[in-house]
Amino acid sequence: MRTRLLCYGIGTLIGMLGTAVYAQHGGFWDKYTDAHGTRCCGKNDCRAVPVSILAHDGVRVDALVLGIRVTVPAQSVHRSEDETTYWCGPTQKLLPTSENIRCLFYVIGG
Repeated sequence: MRTRLLCYGIGTLIGMLGTAVYAQHGGFWDKYTDAHGTRCCGKNDCRAVPVSILAHDGVRVDALVLGIRVTVPAQSVHRSEDETTYWCGPTQKLLPTSENIRCLFYVIGG
């Protein structure tokens, strides 16, 4: 009985921790990283904006983000899971640049 209660308590704690982590980020972005291995972003630092891929050579990607031409590492560019295009960066108060984009999410045919 004591062992079962201990297991139940541990399971509840793990579930609560998972919920807290999801609540902090909570988007499909959580499983993606940029070219440096940093998590792309969470809900508060990804913004739905027009993103168009212009060129992709396997190393670099040229894209238009809000009509601004940027070049980012190919490992920082991912296909969106919700059919919306996004750019992710450290702040959404600035316009996107090649230097401040953490990740881009694109849609095929969008």
